Amino acid sequence: MPMPRCNHQSLVLLTPQDKKLRCRHCDLTIDEQELADGYCPECYEVYGVRRRDFEQLEPQDNGKAQYRCEECGIIIKW
Repeated sequence: MPMPRCNHQSLVLLTPQDKKLRCRHCDLTIDEQELADGYCPECYEVYGVRRRDFEQLEPQDNGKAQYRCEECGIIIKW
């Protein structure tokens, strides 16, 4: 059965990502703005420990604009 074709008529511009941080202990990836009180919420919830050891991830957009089709969900880089 062939997949239906989409003409991508309903595009939404995706904004550049915020700074992403990854916990060095549990590998949770989170936006810097979502980080409550500077500690990993996953480590605190699971282990009861307030770990503040993160590595900063580099954005992977390479300076290209990204769009998402509202109809089929595909990401288009331009």
